[in-house]
Amino acid sequence: MIVRLVRNLAVAALVGATSVIAIPTPASAHGVGGLQPSNYRTDVKRVTPRDPQVHVKAVDLGNRLELTNDGPSDVIVVGYQHEPYLRIGPAGVFENTKSPAVWLNRATRPTAGALPDRYDASAKPQWKRISSGRTARWHDHRAHWMGTSDPAVVTNSPGRTHVVIPNWSVGLRVGGTRGAITGDVVWVPGPAPWPWFGAAAVLAIALVLVSRTRFWRAALVVALSVLLVAEALHVGGTWGGSTATGWSKSVQDIYSVAGWVITALALVFLLRRDDPYDATPAVLIAAVFVFLAGGLTDVTELTRSQIPSTLPEWLSRVTVTIALGLGFGVLIAAALRLRRPAPPPPAPADERLRLVDTP
Repeated sequence: MIVRLVRNLAVAALVGATSVIAIPTPASAHGVGGLQPSNYRTDVKRVTPRDPQVHVKAVDLGNRLELTNDGPSDVIVVGYQHEPYLRIGPAGVFENTKSPAVWLNRATRPTAGALPDRYDASAKPQWKRISSGRTARWHDHRAHWMGTSDPAVVTNSPGRTHVVIPNWSVGLRVGGTRGAITGDVVWVPGPAPWPWFGAAAVLAIALVLVSRTRFWRAALVVALSVLLVAEALHVGGTWGGSTATGWSKSVQDIYSVAGWVITALALVFLLRRDDPYDATPAVLIAAVFVFLAGGLTDVTELTRSQIPSTLPEWLSRVTVTIALGLGFGVLIAAALRLRRPAPPPPAPADERLRLVDTP
């Protein structure tokens, strides 16, 4: 029964991993889990007119542009039909509620269907204050790859770097001077994933082998401790890698945080129980959470070049590799220890009598 359980778990995990790797992720996808790793990088090359008090950069893996204006004059961001869209200055950030860009930028891609009548690029701007600060962040279709599939140049040579949108431009007005934000969208091939998958397999196999010895409890304690550190690093990195609100990031990371809490409880349970077999169901549940939430759902970090994290790319990939390898290893090791070993058979009656009669 235990062998069948382990086999079924292994097959299910392999199918899940294969499906995650095989399904392509559109470059502009916004999943429920927040920012998705990508091979497209948005570069801001220049801002004109040059003003040392106006700063622009791409954030959220190029899905948004961020403009900070520390100067005395307002900066106007121009929409898709050359209408005033945003105004950033000493009084705060304002949005022109008549601008079609307000409607269009709510979606990852331009919204299908007719533009609602209340949006009119030729109408007099109606400014609505949306922030008291001096920084505006907005999604802009001009500054990221909009296609549902990769361009031909990438398909023909996916292993090379390509500029797929050269010199994209977003109009600006700084004071009374016209200008623009310009940049490139670049395809950057992802790393070879197999070394990371190989390292995960080594971790899993090593843990399962050690768990078959009398040191299995100590092996699970060490594995769970490492998983706790790795998951804390990973969640912290993804939290800082997004400009979403704290509430949105909390919802996006809820499964990872739940896995971390369950893993901590399983570790405490494993350390405090006199009989470690009592803790193996909790350890098994924790392993499933970590393997799925911290491993499989983030497996594209091992195959994409642009990762939504403040951690160094190699370290973020290490945390995912640990979640995959040790998570799966703990899952198998705990499954193999769900059933206590049978007690040794009692000694034969004549043997017991002989032991009693022996002086």
